[in-house]
Amino acid sequence: MDEKLRKTERIRRPDEIDVCYRKGRRAATALLRVHVRPTERSIARLAVSVPGRLGNAVQRNRWKRLVREAFRRHKSAFGPGIDIVVVPARPPDGVFRPQVEAALLEAVRRARSDP
Repeated sequence: MDEKLRKTERIRRPDEIDVCYRKGRRAATALLRVHVRPTERSIARLAVSVPGRLGNAVQRNRWKRLVREAFRRHKSAFGPGIDIVVVPARPPDGVFRPQVEAALLEAVRRARSDP
């Protein structure tokens, strides 16, 4: 299994992130909010947006690392043709990778299954 996160698997343009916010489906867990939008692409893509209110740069970067790692390890579970924007809901103190993986999988599953 290829667990690298390539440039093509990242949502890099601000306008694409805005479209996902506006037109995507939303779901939340205690740790994360996700915005999910189906696309015609053959891959799943990820963007992480950590608000400044969640801590200093070290804490915000920790969130980004945790979410990217969760996405890398489970990207086959998301399937192709999906854009995901993740927004953490609280500071990362006491949060570990397995919790983030479970929260991300659950939130994306909820967002995809909502009517």
